[in-house]
Amino acid sequence: MTKLFISDLHLHHTRPEVTGVFQEFIDELLALSTPNPELYILGDLFEFWIGDDYEDPLHSEITDQLKNLVQAGIKTYLMHGNRDFLIGENFLSKTGIELLQEPTIFSYKNKRVMLSHGDQFCIDDVEYQAYRKIVRNREWQRSFLNFPINKRLEILNEARDASIQSQQMKSNDIMDVNESEVAAVIQKNNIDILIHGHTHRPYSHTIDIDSKKSVRLVLGDWSASAAKIIEWVNAEPKLIDLIN
Repeated sequence: MTKLFISDLHLHHTRPEVTGVFQEFIDELLALSTPNPELYILGDLFEFWIGDDYEDPLHSEITDQLKNLVQAGIKTYLMHGNRDFLIGENFLSKTGIELLQEPTIFSYKNKRVMLSHGDQFCIDDVEYQAYRKIVRNREWQRSFLNFPINKRLEILNEARDASIQSQQMKSNDIMDVNESEVAAVIQKNNIDILIHGHTHRPYSHTIDIDSKKSVRLVLGDWSASAAKIIEWVNAEPKLIDLIN
């Protein structure tokens, strides 16, 4: 079985080159001869998602393509990211995709694996964590989704502008994961392999805890020049680039 993990595509009509890379990726998946491939989307597939009722040509196109992928027998899973956490039941029903909880833990090839979007580990960014706590609250989400589309778009644009300004004032270290937090979560849950995205810093980290070596694999964001994913075919998962 082949397991493929992707994250942080941030699909948007202003980035058609990334949409093209993703569509080529889907075509290659459909052409795989490997039986029972599985695709795990670990958040931020879309640049934004303000509700399943928002009509957007790109969103509709990608929804149809994912539906075709599932109907072709490719089991597909999705985890909410910090940009598309409002993806709801209507999208899941249309596509046939299964929603993953944050985090998700399972065993595979004698390894205990944790999947996460990754933003929960960025605890040094206190401002972001306070924002995350608010928008992940079910009552806040229900209230937001009750607004008209235009009002939601207005709130989205204001939040994005504020986020850009805030990030310009923060160091890269603050916006990365807290390594002590990661180690504590790995140790608490006896994890062999942690796979996450969010930080846009693809890399394979080795973590030593009480003489046990664990691995933290970080997915990359997608652009016209790089699309880092994780492919798990044999004993160990590997970071690969779809473009280079």
